[in-house]
Amino acid sequence: MTAAAGRPTRSQRPYLVLGFGSTHDALAAEAALKAAGMSVAAVPAPRALGSLCGIALRLEPDDAACAEQALADARIGVTGRASIVDV
Repeated sequence: MTAAAGRPTRSQRPYLVLGFGSTHDALAAEAALKAAGMSVAAVPAPRALGSLCGIALRLEPDDAACAEQALADARIGVTGRASIVDV
């Protein structure tokens, strides 16, 4: 399917978003997850996570268990989790 401007449309799909208590923790978590081979993106923290730091990490739902283990191994605490739909 293509958009009116001739560009392909991107379909929405579910993601897991992890929130952290500080920007430092979010950036350290991003590095730990990338080092573990996961595809991760820093995104603005969604309202569903409450009043945490403004940065959250978006990852594939299938990577949830591996992400939790990698963050536990790195001693980085996750303070919020949410499911979102994004492109």
